[in-house]
Parts: sequence; C-alpha cells; structure tokens
Amino acid sequence: MARWFVDRLAQRGIPSVSLRRLLPEAQFVGCADWEVSGCTDDHRRLDPGQVFVAVRGARPGYDGHAFVRAALDRGAAGVVVEQPCPEAGRLQVIVPDAMAAHARICQALAGDPSQQLLTLGVTGSFGKTVTALMVRSILEAAGRRTGLIGALGFFHGTKARALGAGFSEGWQSGIAAGRWTGIAAGRGPGAFAPGPACLAALMAELVEDGGQAGILEVSSEAMEQRRFEGVVFHAAVVTDVGAPSGFPAEVVVQQRRALSRLFRQVLPGGVTIVNADDPNAEILGAVNLDARRIAFAMEPARRPSLAVDVSARLARLDGSGTRMILRGFDREAPVHLPLVGPRAAACALAAATVAWALEIDRAAVIAGLESVQSVAGHLEAVVAGQDFEVRIDAAATPTALEEALAAVRAVAAGQVHCLVSAEGCGDRLERRRLAEVAEAGADRIILTVSNPRTEDPNQILDDLLAGFRRPGKVRVEPDRRHAIELALSDARTGDTVLITGKGRRTYEILADRVVPFDDAELARRWLEHQARTAAPAQRSA
Repeated sequence: MARWFVDRLAQRGIPSVSLRRLLPEAQFVGCADWEVSGCTDDHRRLDPGQVFVAVRGARPGYDGHAFVRAALDRGAAGVVVEQPCPEAGRLQVIVPDAMAAHARICQALAGDPSQQLLTLGVTGSFGKTVTALMVRSILEAAGRRTGLIGALGFFHGTKARALGAGFSEGWQSGIAAGRWTGIAAGRGPGAFAPGPACLAALMAELVEDGGQAGILEVSSEAMEQRRFEGVVFHAAVVTDVGAPSGFPAEVVVQQRRALSRLFRQVLPGGVTIVNADDPNAEILGAVNLDARRIAFAMEPARRPSLAVDVSARLARLDGSGTRMILRGFDREAPVHLPLVGPRAAACALAAATVAWALEIDRAAVIAGLESVQSVAGHLEAVVAGQDFEVRIDAAATPTALEEALAAVRAVAAGQVHCLVSAEGCGDRLERRRLAEVAEAGADRIILTVSNPRTEDPNQILDDLLAGFRRPGKVRVEPDRRHAIELALSDARTGDTVLITGKGRRTYEILADRVVPFDDAELARRWLEHQARTAAPAQRSA
C-alpha cells in the first residue's frame, strides 16, 4: 500500500485516510489502495507529499488535468483524475467526479466533523440566510453550542468572523496537515458556495472548540459542484424552490434536482423539513424515504386539504416588526419578530419547525426567534435619529426586489423611495425587469450603478431606463455615493428609503480595482452629519 505523505509528516502523527474506502467507485492504477494525509485542487498551493485532485470547472474554463505535470513538479505524490493521464506516471486514481472526490477527502482528513456534530442543512431560493441565523439563535437559547457557516460568515459562540467578499469562491484549497486554513480571495459576489477545504476547516474548528451543532447554509450551486460531498446531515430544511419571474421551468427543475442531493445526504432516521406552501419544495420530502418528513405552512386554515405539522398566521405587520402566532407546539405561541415583512415570518416558521423536529422547548423557540434583532443586508435598519425609515437590502434580482418593496410597502406610513442598481456584465433583460418591479412598487426611484466592472456605467443606466414606462419619475445618479445621499435628502417624515443592490457586500468592483464601499455605513454617516448640523440651527432658533 502506498502512503502519500513525506516522512516528516508521519513523525508528527498526521492522520491519513484510505482512498479505497472513500472512493469505492474509483479505478486504482499502480496500487490496490493509497493513503493520503493532504490534498489540494490548486497546483499553485500544493505542498510536497500531497495528492493533487484535478477538478474541472472550479472557475470558468478551468480544467485541473492541464496542470497535472505542474503539480508533480511541485512534489505531488500522486493525482486523482477523471481520465487516464499518461503524464501522471504509474500511480493515479481515476474517478467519475473529481469535485466529489476532493470534497470527500477534505472531510475525511478533517476527521469527518459532520459526524461529530448535530449537522443541519438550510437551503432554498430565498430566505436561507435568515432561516439559518434563526435556527442558530434557537439552538443557542436551548443551551446548545452552535456554529453557523453561511453567507454572512462563520459564527460560533462569541466568534463572528467575516469571511470576505469572496467567500463563495477562491478559498485556499490545500489542507495543511494539522492546520486547517482558508483565506477568502474571491473575485466578487456570488451564490454562497464554500470550497470543500474551507468547509472542512471551519467544521473541524467548530468541533475542536466544543461545538455541539453545526448549521450549514447550502446553495443549489454548491450542491451541483459537489462541495458538500462527505458531509452527513441529521436534518435538512428547504424554505422554497423558485426562480426569478420569466425564467424557464427547467431552471426550477435543475434547482430541485441539485437540492435533492442535500436531502439524500440526510442520515437514516434524520429529518427532512419542507415548505408545504411550495410544491417544488414539498416534493423534496419524498427524496429520502429513510428520513422522517415534516411539513410547515403559513395560514394553512385557508387550505383545509393541506397536511402540516407546524403552521403560523400573521397577526400584525408594522415598522417595529412582525407579530405571528405559531401553532404545532403544546399550545399556540405568540412571537414578536424585530424583523419586518412576511418573508421574515416565513423564515421564522421554517426555523421553528426545525426546532419542533428536534423537540426543543417552546420557550427556547420564542426566545431564539425574538432575539434576532436584525440581519445584515436583509431589510437592515439604519437608525441615526431620523424621522423616516432607512433599510439596506441585498436585493439584486427582480424577484428579490419585488419582495423587499412589498415588505416595506406593507409597513410604510409615507412614500417609498427606492435606490435601484444593476451590476456590470449582467443580463440586460433582467435590468429591464428590475426597472419594471421598481416602478410598480416604489413612489420615487433613483437609479445608480453597483460594481460596474469593465462595463460602461452609462450603458447599465440606459438598460435600466429602458424598462420604465414613465421615466420622468426616475432620477439618475451614476455615482453611488451621491445617489444614496440624494435618496436620503429627498425623504420626509414617515417615508421609507430602501437602498438595494449590495446589502452587506462592502466593496465596489471597478474596471481596474476593488475599493471599500459600505451602503449602511455611508447612510449612517450622512444621517449623523445631518443630525449634528441640524442641532445648532435648532438651538439658535
């Protein structure tokens, strides 16, 4: 049996794993089984003695098979490939899916942390970030030390680590023996999809710190790229499965097929939790017949034929939050969420259903939900003593913008001012749809640009303007900083200003550089400045 590590690593007691056990479908060339103690899918970061996994599609046009020779020159002890590589020499492992193989090896080298935790997966098209935060809050209220790996970062105990703009891609992919490292170096925003090594590193850190439960925010893109292979889930919840308006039906089917892999990874006897309000999500509950299926829905009394375990009804929506009544526990439970809008209530219901499945006490559920005061970039309130509402939201698609506008419209006392932006190098038809949604949902609109990249900002703004039937109600300001200040200066008592497009992505991508830019901080500074300058004027009057 060949052992893929250098002598100095063996002397340090670094564990190794059997590839035959991890990859039973693999074809082994030159050996019956190999043991590895380190791996990477990036030949540039390979340490001598590690195995190089030749993945395809890690970034557009990338094929790791083209770098097999470079990896061997850097000291790779062997390779995992999807096709025989003559340049790889005598020892190689041929697998049907190198991405899946890489993820399994990373989890095994990290000590299979998902098997040492109560591991919960949260997915869906919209609301998974808020739902994951709420689930963690409930578990913490119940006395369980819980970590969360999601789009907003890594949370565990008092740790709250911002993982950077590129959390979705570009993580250091080599696992150094004995040290689990990961540096965010991505190229920009994207769907949350941590690399396999990053995921394994953070989960291992959670175990080492005494964590009892781990919540993983899972995207369909991540499942398509097999990044959660090797992770076993004790429960999985799906908030919804949908696609932006106008997208073909096959997009939903593709999403559902990807997310079905998450539900198949739930352990026998585990729990699959589905939204009965969404047929595309509900069908996922039948994917794993060895798991217990649980359903939830809002206002199920309106549909007597709907069978659910946990439900809720909205009692009140206003600027102070959302009041809802939970049903399914030992008795009805009133909950007052500091978060605004029906979407927040739906996320709270999903989180409460997870708690119900885990038999968590109702009091802990209420305490956990009510303690989530705000979620960065999700209708996040900016308060600096002003007499109007200011909300920051990450909405960058027509469907997300429509939901954000509906939420603020439901509680706004005055006019709704909306700052709308589109990113460079994006879909031009989607920009028109963004404009249509903004025109239908807002009273006053300011158009600007977000992350223009290499595209002419004027072209972006022209595409947005083309979607308006009444462009006269729109103000255009290419400079995002000035656009935010303009929106705030136009607001009057009782109005609501909704700043969309970035959320908590605190950077701006230009053609030649990336610069810091924080919508919330900019708005807060402007409001505080206005308050300071207004105070002397009031005193003199």
